[in-house]
Formats: sequence, C-alpha cells, structure tokens
Amino acid sequence: MGLSRDQAQDQKAATFIGYLNLMGREDGLSDSQYEAATNFLSLRDAYLRSLKAPGVVYDGEGCSSSSDEVTEDYEDWAKRTKERYDDCRKAIQEEQNNSRENLWAALDLVVIRDQWLPHMIGPTRMLCNALGRFFRTA
Repeated sequence: MGLSRDQAQDQKAATFIGYLNLMGREDGLSDSQYEAATNFLSLRDAYLRSLKAPGVVYDGEGCSSSSDEVTEDYEDWAKRTKERYDDCRKAIQEEQNNSRENLWAALDLVVIRDQWLPHMIGPTRMLCNALGRFFRTA
C-alpha cells in the first residue's frame, strides 16, 4: 500500500483517512466515506466549541472567541450543535449494534486521533458508511 509521488504531495496524505482516500475505494476509502469522516470532524469541532472546551480553535462559527460572554444566538447555536452531535453518536451506536467490529475504536483512534492503523480499515469503512447515511439524512 503506497502512494505515487503526486498523491504523496496531496494535502490529504497528511492524515490516515486522507491517505486511505488516496489509496482509492478498493484498498482504502471512497470519496463519500472520506467526506463523511471529515464532516464528523467538523461537527465534533463545532461541538467542542459549543462546550467552550479548552484548546479549541475558534473559527467564527457560533462564537468568535473563547470569552465568557454568552449571547442568545450562541446559546441557540450551541443547543442545535449539541443535538446534532448527539444524533450523530446515536447513528454510530445503531450501526455498532448491528456489527461485530468496534466502530467506536475506529472513530476514536483512526478518525479523531489520526493514528495509522491499517488493521482498522474495515471498521473505519463501516463507520464512514454510517456517518455518510447520517449526514445525507440529517
């Protein structure tokens, strides 16, 4: 499992899910699976911002800084974000209930922590399929 020189220069190659996407559908992740994983990462970042978690990068969505000021707009955004994140986790759990693979490990280790674990490609594909269904229907 290797990348061509051009593929290795792609920004996606910096992450394991990006690497799997560059490997293609046969050996890694399809474009829709990759997109589902990146959508989850964006949702997770928004969720952490809604909690005002330390160390979160604020990009202007929901709130512009980590200040203690809480507006009504922020509260509404935070509530919607938390509900969406909870719904996403429920979708993952529904898929986990029907699978023998450990999708939570794939989520934590491969998607969130970006660890290079080739033996987790199968569970990562299943996880990304569940995420893809969630983001298409949500």
